[in-house]
Amino acid sequence: MKFKRKFSRRTKLFAAILFVAIVGSLGVLYWYFLKSPDIPATKLQDLAAITPDIHYCNTSNSGQTLDLYRPKDAHDAALPLVVYVHGGGWRHGDKNNSLLKTYAPLFIKKNVAVASINYRLNPKAPYPDQNNDVACALTYLDTNAERLHLDMKKTLYFGDSAGGQLAAFAALATPYKGYNYEAPVGVIDLYGVSDFSTIIDGARPDLNARRYVGSKYNKITNAASPTMYVTKKAPRFLFIHGTKDKVVPSSQSKVLFDQLIKMGIDAESVTITGAGHGFIGPELSGDVYKKIQDDMASFLKETIGR
Repeated sequence: MKFKRKFSRRTKLFAAILFVAIVGSLGVLYWYFLKSPDIPATKLQDLAAITPDIHYCNTSNSGQTLDLYRPKDAHDAALPLVVYVHGGGWRHGDKNNSLLKTYAPLFIKKNVAVASINYRLNPKAPYPDQNNDVACALTYLDTNAERLHLDMKKTLYFGDSAGGQLAAFAALATPYKGYNYEAPVGVIDLYGVSDFSTIIDGARPDLNARRYVGSKYNKITNAASPTMYVTKKAPRFLFIHGTKDKVVPSSQSKVLFDQLIKMGIDAESVTITGAGHGFIGPELSGDVYKKIQDDMASFLKETIGR
């Protein structure tokens, strides 16, 4: 009898834990599918005609491909373009990720095409291979704009984290080497690195950033930093950064924002109170998602009239 009572208590405890887990899972699913805007992930596929895995640099390397999304009802109209560069510490990540699926529908609904870029990753591909790949993709899009029905005079770059740095660099460091692409009219930079000199060294150095610029980082920090390329010809910028970002401090957005303002460039800086690194997932409320998307939509309208 004692064994039966002990077994019964364990059974009840297990059942209680299982019940809590199921209820919690249902809560997350409810938030994910109903509360968060532009989710589930199939939403983007419902809205857009997709041309996947375009090799943009005359190689067979999957790291040098892009996906092109066009509104399904756009037909052959020459559309404005948002070029998305994914994050991942320059070491991982993919062009077909959750952040793209969350925010790209905003652009598609505004009748704007989206190109999402893969680039070669560290440690196999050292700096500046990532920058070169983004520039090569942009050159491909410019060269093939007529065939792809794109209006490259109305192009925005959009990147998060490492992708924010690469997008800002591509927008500011023009012309870049032998690549030929038209500078964008705007950049949306989500929590990107802007000045490597302030995060490479110190008591808590950013090891991903140090790996990105390589063993000679002390000589490369300036060359890799978007802050070094701010001129009066810079495009408009929208920075969005969380106040509790422990991966890339919000000061990284502020330093580039301040330089742009000082140069007379139209720039906007938005801070998301309490948000960490990465604007996806159940840790962000639906209201926060709406604010981020509203800020992006306003920037889009002010920049290209969509």
